[in-house]
Amino acid sequence: MLMFKKHALRTGVALATVLGITFASCSKDKDDPAPPTPRSKSFELKGTGADANKKIGEIIVSENTDSSINVVLSLTKNTKDADHLIYFIGGTTTAPKTDTLLSKSFKGNGAAQTVDLFKNVTTIKLYQPADATKDVAFKYNDAIAYSAHLKVLKGTDTLAIGNFGKSN
Repeated sequence: MLMFKKHALRTGVALATVLGITFASCSKDKDDPAPPTPRSKSFELKGTGADANKKIGEIIVSENTDSSINVVLSLTKNTKDADHLIYFIGGTTTAPKTDTLLSKSFKGNGAAQTVDLFKNVTTIKLYQPADATKDVAFKYNDAIAYSAHLKVLKGTDTLAIGNFGKSN
């Protein structure tokens, strides 16, 4: 009988230890892990003609904590009260494609100016020839891997142009 009590005590202690470890490893931490740091990348836009080697602006892609992204055009100059057109097109500046990510206009203020191209998006509508459209994933990694270029026009004059994403 004494022998049985010794083994029961050891078995009970071992079982309590195993159960304690099991419950401790399954408990939820009260602190949520810190969200990942949002990423950001910019792509330079150059002028044309006499400003061909001069930085006129940049396209900034920034990731939000919910994995959506913002794409912002930042220009150092524009013409006050003039209508400017933005074309965000697939391909490079030297080999453009027909896919259009965005076509937008804005009124110049005569100074540095920012224009939201995309805000809180995870997908965009890609415009193709013959009025075809296609939804495309456009999270941070997708945007950075996409080969495109952006052109800013005032009338028929190109104010700024530059490659974006993989084509940069």
